[in-house]
Amino acid sequence: MKTKQIKRRLLLVLFVSAIGIISNYLVRTTTVSSFSIFETVNLFTYFGVLIGFALTIYTFGLSMVSDIKSKIDTHKKLTPDQKKQMYSSLVSGFGEIKGDIWLIFYSILIVIGFAIAKEIPNPFGWQVEGFKLPETANLTLFVTTTIAMWDIMQTLFNLSEINLELNKDEKASR
Repeated sequence: MKTKQIKRRLLLVLFVSAIGIISNYLVRTTTVSSFSIFETVNLFTYFGVLIGFALTIYTFGLSMVSDIKSKIDTHKKLTPDQKKQMYSSLVSGFGEIKGDIWLIFYSILIVIGFAIAKEIPNPFGWQVEGFKLPETANLTLFVTTTIAMWDIMQTLFNLSEINLELNKDEKASR
């Protein structure tokens, strides 16, 4: 794995951990966990809608790729290095969107797991109820998946802007 990818993943883990710590604090000191949005059924619905939107956006973005790639290929003002950089940005953007979609999917699985774990009696007799782990996970996942959806939209908007700029340049060179 490249150093840049390792740094990016480490930052992601630190970011999600910070959200988790803040979420745990909020769950323990406020009534935020009693809000109806954080009930398992509502979160499951929310994440399902998010993943549906995300996959639709991903598919829409993929439909733009061939158009953007052909415009980059035929663009006369771009050097080969600039074209390579634009291809790299295109691939990176879709990698980012895929990562966000997987985050939303894993969030659904984690919410289901905690919903099941919350209903099962503790076989070890551990006193862990005070940690409020399911509630903390629900709040953390709500925040991170909302940010992931924002990131997906931001990436698609960036791709659209690249496409528009290439269109402007293409029309100007005619």
